[in-house]
Amino acid sequence: MKFLKPLILVALVGGLAFAFWPDRKPKARTAMGISEARAERRDIRETVEAAGFVRAVTFSTIRAQVSGPILKLNVQTGDMVKKDQILVELDPVLANADEEQARRSLQLQVLTLERLERDLRRVEVLVKEGFVSEREVLDHRTAYDVAKLQRDIAQARLDTAVEMVRRTIIRAPHDGQISDCTVLVGQIVIGAQSINNGTPLMTVSDTSLLRVDVNLNEFAATRVELGKDALVTFDSIPGLRKAGKISFMTPFGTADLKVPDLRVFPTQVSFPAGDGVRPGISANITVTVDSVKGCVAVPVSAVFVEGADRLVYVRGADGEWEARKVRLGLSDAGWSQVREGIEPGAVVSLVRPSLVR
Repeated sequence: MKFLKPLILVALVGGLAFAFWPDRKPKARTAMGISEARAERRDIRETVEAAGFVRAVTFSTIRAQVSGPILKLNVQTGDMVKKDQILVELDPVLANADEEQARRSLQLQVLTLERLERDLRRVEVLVKEGFVSEREVLDHRTAYDVAKLQRDIAQARLDTAVEMVRRTIIRAPHDGQISDCTVLVGQIVIGAQSINNGTPLMTVSDTSLLRVDVNLNEFAATRVELGKDALVTFDSIPGLRKAGKISFMTPFGTADLKVPDLRVFPTQVSFPAGDGVRPGISANITVTVDSVKGCVAVPVSAVFVEGADRLVYVRGADGEWEARKVRLGLSDAGWSQVREGIEPGAVVSLVRPSLVR
């Protein structure tokens, strides 16, 4: 009897555990962890999105075309300037000396030419009277022609010297705002030549019209075109939306800087300035490729790929999941248009049911 009580106690505990233990064979939906949604009519807008940085449509990097020290610096970063406004004046001492030398050289060649012209006229008279030979006339004519060429060369050198003096005054090429002005009065700058770019002085940016530079992948690039409308938004200015247009698309793909094997297509979206937007801030562009209203749609996670087919699992009247082949249309970030295969209100699975795999 002393062993009977423990046995009865164990049997009682086992019976209670069996009676209240959770059902080890629950409903199929709970076991598979299936989430559901309904097909419904929606408006779908298919878009291409990209991110980039704002910059001015028109901007110029200002460089000196002659070398020399800066005599006057008339602007600084942030200043607004007008076209042809004087920005920088270089010391013109050397340029003026070159001009004066070229001018005197031209004067010398002009006087030489006048003397040779008089000599030529004189021998042309003397040859008729028989006092000089034809050879002497030819020699004088050759000397005169050489002097003419030397006079023309001297004139060209003077024109160049005058132009160099003019280039010591650096003017704004267009209206805009000054940025990146890091030079100082007295600093010696190197003029831009064919073998070097020279010293950059500043940048003049026309901030009346801005643009966003983005890189589109090859799939997105084939879906947009020049002149298409775009929406521009800004991370740093929440709620601001600017209407823009695609103003440039490169016809050729280039290697992405971060992933060289990836081909991208540099694209520009232009939009009007204002509302606190300034060059340098980040921006997002959205281009509507196509749209449809009131179409039958399911969540994108309800569409599964089977080879070349697209399947949606629909719950039948018996509660079982039925795989249906569908024909899709447009898609946005969350929904896909279903042109054929299901009707509005159908319950679809958002994960692949394991029982029909």
